[in-house]
Amino acid sequence: MKKLLFFSLLFFNIFLNAQITLGAGSTTVGVAPVSTFFGYSYVQQIFTKNEINANAAGNITGIKFYLNPNSTIANSSSWVVYLGTTAKTNFTSSVDWIPLSQLNQVFSGTVTNVNGIVTITFPVPFFYNNTGNLVVAAKENTPNYDINGFDDAFYGYYSNVNSVLYYSDDNINPNPSFPPTGSLTDQKSVITFTGLAASPTIACPDVAYPLNNAVYIPLSPTVEWNAVPGATSYKVSIGTTMGTSDVVNQQSVSVTSFMVPQTLSANTVYYLKITAVNTTGESQGCSTTMFTTTPGQPTNDECSNATTLTINPNASCTAFNQGYTLGATDSGVIVGSCFGNPDDDVWFKFVATAITHKISLNNITSIGTNFSDDIDFQVFSGACGNLTSVLCSEPASSLVAGLTVGSTYYVRVFSAAGAGSNNSFDICVGTVPPPPVNDACSGALVATSFPYSYTQSDALGATNNSGFLNACSNGTIDRMNDGTWFTFVGNGSNVDIIVTMPAGSYFDPQIGVFTGSCTALNCFDTVDDAGDGEIEVLSVASVAGTTYYVNVGNYNDVSDEAEDAFTISMVSGVLSATDVDEVKTKVKVYPNPFTDSIHISDFKNIKSVSVIDLLGRHLKTIENPASFIHLDQLKSGMYILSLLMKDGSKQSLKIIKK
Repeated sequence: MKKLLFFSLLFFNIFLNAQITLGAGSTTVGVAPVSTFFGYSYVQQIFTKNEINANAAGNITGIKFYLNPNSTIANSSSWVVYLGTTAKTNFTSSVDWIPLSQLNQVFSGTVTNVNGIVTITFPVPFFYNNTGNLVVAAKENTPNYDINGFDDAFYGYYSNVNSVLYYSDDNINPNPSFPPTGSLTDQKSVITFTGLAASPTIACPDVAYPLNNAVYIPLSPTVEWNAVPGATSYKVSIGTTMGTSDVVNQQSVSVTSFMVPQTLSANTVYYLKITAVNTTGESQGCSTTMFTTTPGQPTNDECSNATTLTINPNASCTAFNQGYTLGATDSGVIVGSCFGNPDDDVWFKFVATAITHKISLNNITSIGTNFSDDIDFQVFSGACGNLTSVLCSEPASSLVAGLTVGSTYYVRVFSAAGAGSNNSFDICVGTVPPPPVNDACSGALVATSFPYSYTQSDALGATNNSGFLNACSNGTIDRMNDGTWFTFVGNGSNVDIIVTMPAGSYFDPQIGVFTGSCTALNCFDTVDDAGDGEIEVLSVASVAGTTYYVNVGNYNDVSDEAEDAFTISMVSGVLSATDVDEVKTKVKVYPNPFTDSIHISDFKNIKSVSVIDLLGRHLKTIENPASFIHLDQLKSGMYILSLLMKDGSKQSLKIIKK
């Protein structure tokens, strides 16, 4: 019995002390897990399976973050923390957020700095499967910021390239369901995962370059990987088939990079495997990275070999060409007033069929040794050797005007950064439609009844009419482009205005609402919370009999930027205008977007929940709901969740089914 008790206590003690710490010893500060030097922040981090190096799958019971014991986080203490798994090893762009639907909320509350440690214990443990990479996301909701020497407070360490995506701002509190455009960094937070036990064997290295399934890899690449704590050396193998090493065989390397000693074949698939070595042995079960080499120097490297582009009859990119800048050389044509470094420019040409065309670069991917998705293009008239610059474009899509029908124009595309920064992309030329019927306020389309929905496929043809609009919000004036117009008469209920864009859109709209008349508009409200291609929502507490004018235009307040295709929906009757001020406690739902079910906070105070589609149809009503509501029967799309509280107040929420 004593032996049994002893081993039971030993097992229990090991279980309680099981933990894995990453980045231990680093005291450089960074933006993760939250940015304390800004009023609000939302940060996502990816910790790879290799980094964590857990002995087995298990429950994560909590996490710890580290900072100077004297640092204050009084204005950075209200956190919501999410965990999830992903196949990604890094973020590919500044908008490549992992959807909230793929994450689980594990904590919501106030955190404190206790002797340099912030300890978060999960009410319900998170099961880590030890097969995927782990996502740690944190949202900080406390207004104001902490000084701490005019810097962030939490300790971080440098790891996988672009393994952190973050957004921080002093005034805008980001919505994790629709995060705005953020920023990328390699510096993750020093972190401890409690509940997991470390593997007794040394961890596998994470390959930093090339990434798995990468294409356009140079023929003489330098392979790079992240250092493994405790490693004394590494072994590199490269083969032409899975599991072979006919190119490089178990080459021992003492650093974290290796230049392939022979020139690889063009447009060929190779298989790379790297293991770490220490005094106890070699890492086991390391994955193989597959990559494809570049086809070689682009055929359209020079103006004289420019690829001919097909003109699309509308603004869509049905006809497009693929291109890449890896291996391209500088053509010697000066950029003039344009920005960027054209050291890898490639060339295209088209014959104008209209006086204005839209040129778009889509599916932009970084394929160089230095990550960069910043790509520019320049349009020229004339002929090779005697070119005149017509347009410089830093945005991925721009209108080029003043063209002569029947004339040939040249487009060169180049990665904006210098050596090592290269991209692949799709390029297309679209035709601008004539101004839509609702281009001016006087032609505003009338929402005669609710729900109302209209797809503005010809928004690209909208003009700025008499100039910028003055849209107001919270007493301040916010200028916006004059786009297309809609109008409705208030009915005393809340009217939700929802603007969505098609997949892959770069259009960043702003919604402006006005009263008065078209000749004497009075700003009422505006919203521009989201980024490129993201949903904008504005709720109007309407007054019965009052006419409202709605403008959907480009957010830009400096230049006349083009609009693009969108769908506007207006829903009314979900929440009355008088109910808006009666909502005493804001109920939250998560995850949102969701897959099958949603969790509702404060569910004990909810009398009923109604699910309403954008056509105003009541699809489902649940009396006295539990904390989880199963909505797997809904089709993908946006819905309104109408909540009737037990105190008589009401609340409406927008939810999105994946």
